[in-house]
Amino acid sequence: MDCACTLVMARTTVASELKQGMTILTVGVPPDPLIDTRRSFENFDIFSVAGALSYACPMAETAKTMLNAEGERVTDARSPREIDYERWTTLPMIFLSFIFLLAYSVLILDDLRFSNIFTVVLAFALVAIWGIFIVDYFVRLGLAANKRMFVRRNILDMSSMVIPFLRPFLLLVYLARLKWFRGSTGSSLRARIMAYSGSAIIMFIYVISLAVFAAERHAPTASITNYGDAVWWAMETISTVGYGDMVPVTVPGRLYAVFLMLGGMVIVGATTATVISYLNERVQKVHKRSQDSHQRHD
Repeated sequence: MDCACTLVMARTTVASELKQGMTILTVGVPPDPLIDTRRSFENFDIFSVAGALSYACPMAETAKTMLNAEGERVTDARSPREIDYERWTTLPMIFLSFIFLLAYSVLILDDLRFSNIFTVVLAFALVAIWGIFIVDYFVRLGLAANKRMFVRRNILDMSSMVIPFLRPFLLLVYLARLKWFRGSTGSSLRARIMAYSGSAIIMFIYVISLAVFAAERHAPTASITNYGDAVWWAMETISTVGYGDMVPVTVPGRLYAVFLMLGGMVIVGATTATVISYLNERVQKVHKRSQDSHQRHD
């Protein structure tokens, strides 16, 4: 059913802008009992507005508006065309990014150095998929209503175009577009963040281990000579244990080590804060139920 929407920019106070972090839009929807304006959950971005729900209007070309947990309407940072484009391309890009990670892993672990046709095919696949990543970025940039905001929101995408080491992490970027990562605030959002953080830690250790192994294995004085050693070194480094039994000796290996230390602190710190927040909420709920129970008995 067609749904005609009218987009009106509302004037907001400085306080409301500071509270919401973005301009409030109002959307006029013609009364129709058959239209459920709360049915779409497609515009939540785990990196932007927590708990946003799209204000549905399926056939409209205007920007969609979302409702946060407090019932306030806030705009999605993406343009309608960018939203539609990402909805259609998310699954294909996840598939391609997974193939990229697989090919990247085989080339490093196999270490045949293009000695057979198989490794040549893998290298060609890496270059082709990298080209698709670049095209995808510039298409979304062209569709974005606010180019500057788009660049700020997609720094990893832009950086991966010139830094090969970052390209495997695009799998996490595309996974974050899935509907599962879009939802309400509170415990539901925390569960999604914890799942995403756990995936990020695993991916981080895996990719860093590959990079360090590739940089170290042929060095004359290297102590990291196989992938198992690289994973062990990454685990003890990210956990801040650091036995010192294995250390990178090459310049690229040491740069990856610095990246692992800094990134590990951020990821582990964010995950720890989320877990503490969840436990604190659970304690408060138990305490509140206990108080309510005592009041009823009194």
